[in-house]
Amino acid sequence: MRTFKRQSGMSMFGLLIMMGLFSFFLMVSIRLLPTYLEARSLKGVLERVADASNKEEPLSAVKRRIMNTFIANRVEALDSRKVKVYRDKGTIIINGNYEKRVPLFEGVDAVFMFTDHIIVIE
Repeated sequence: MRTFKRQSGMSMFGLLIMMGLFSFFLMVSIRLLPTYLEARSLKGVLERVADASNKEEPLSAVKRRIMNTFIANRVEALDSRKVKVYRDKGTIIINGNYEKRVPLFEGVDAVFMFTDHIIVIE
């Protein structure tokens, strides 16, 4: 029978490195997750506006509906005046694409480009 004379496992230095890495990824996740949740909420709001609209409606009515829905749902990721609403080949297109910069720590920012916020009303 063989006995171990030395303790096997992680040293204090290894434990500190693991805790530091875990803390770093937790901090990054906490700062970036709200941006993704905001983007999902914004896309849902734009889809609800598109469902409530039809293609014969004037553009001003669609823009007004977007503004009112943004206010009611407290959407702060994007200003309702920056949402582009236009007609193209008999359909109304709502373009809510935007870019957001989130500071992570001193001098380092994460830049998100949400380019899937285009809704077509047919």
